[in-house]
Amino acid sequence: MAAGIASFRMYNATPAVTGAWHALFSRVFADLSWPVDVVPFAWPAPLPSLWQRPDLVCGFMCGLPFAQGMAPVVPLVVPVPSPPAYDGLPRYRSELLVRAGSGWQTVEDTFGHRFGWMARHSQSGYHAARQLLAPFASERGALFSESIGPLDTPMRALTALRERQIDITALDSYFLDLVRRHEPGLLDGLQTIAWTPWTPNPLLVASGHLAATAREQLIARLCGLHEDDIYAPLLDAVLVGRFVRPVVKAYEALADRASGAGEDLEIR
Repeated sequence: MAAGIASFRMYNATPAVTGAWHALFSRVFADLSWPVDVVPFAWPAPLPSLWQRPDLVCGFMCGLPFAQGMAPVVPLVVPVPSPPAYDGLPRYRSELLVRAGSGWQTVEDTFGHRFGWMARHSQSGYHAARQLLAPFASERGALFSESIGPLDTPMRALTALRERQIDITALDSYFLDLVRRHEPGLLDGLQTIAWTPWTPNPLLVASGHLAATAREQLIARLCGLHEDDIYAPLLDAVLVGRFVRPVVKAYEALADRASGAGEDLEIR
């Protein structure tokens, strides 16, 4: 048996999505008879502090800080998103968003304007765009008039874009698909003009203090959820086709690319 907390803050896209994650994992922990509290751990609490908690039984962690060893955690599983674009693979990408009224159709159209980014430890909200833009920066130098961040969360970045505090931002495609499913109006007036390459999805991790036997029990339970009809609506609500064990080595490339992507988004 394990006790502690679980949090799915990275993908608590809307109140409905937050409720869906809570319903799914409350059922999981009830089935295991584990006294685990599913908590929001909402902003402005710093996300990295969640990963440092010794009582973390289950929580999402971006693949880049995982690969960089930012916290003493162990991997559990990774979600395979159910929308067709993911092709049944545990992957995601970033979408570069602008206001639809801008008339911009390509990334190059946004140069000279204001880029908003989430956090330096974020693959989807910082490094994916940095790597996509590096070839342009090596040829042209400064790409944007301002680099505005950290905005910390995808929803704060969306708000900054809608309220004209920034002109372009890069956000996690899976997060955006959850918004499209549960509250699509939040994306009204915004459009995607580019996508970054696919990379391994953020994974669920636990504190290294979690006993190995409990860890394996949780992994086995999560990897079998898609075979249990009772869980079908709970998985569907969070757009998860199934959970699989992560290929840990696949995340190492994220750290390598982050250290060699070239120009920084903060270049003027």
